[in-house]
Amino acid sequence: MNIFDPKLNGNAKEIRHYLGSLIVFFLVVLILYYLTKYTIPEENSQIVNTLIGMIAASIAMVISSITGAKPDELNALKGQLEKKENQIELLVKEKDRLESMIINLQSQILENYDNTLDKVLLSQTMIYDLKNNPPKNSKK
Repeated sequence: MNIFDPKLNGNAKEIRHYLGSLIVFFLVVLILYYLTKYTIPEENSQIVNTLIGMIAASIAMVISSITGAKPDELNALKGQLEKKENQIELLVKEKDRLESMIINLQSQILENYDNTLDKVLLSQTMIYDLKNNPPKNSKK
């Protein structure tokens, strides 16, 4: 069984990245060990410094690959999170607006109900008064 065959193993790409990162990490450690034990001739110091600088510059990618952090995925997730936060903020504002509309509608309904109830009571009172106490024509 070949662990690098993508048909057999869906994680082959991650395994290759992990192993490659470990190799680069151990290469940097070996170079540092070599530099502590031996001196570099003056005519080769520029080339060695350039190579060490390039390898050291890739150490951040190596460490992130070893630990499992992927910068592109992290940035994509941050973007999605920001988008969701904006949507939540928009939904909260809209909810507050709708709640205020409902409160206004309820107050209008209560006001209209009071006015209607007053009119009904007044009309019923007038009907009762007209039945029980008819108006008297005062003509002498």
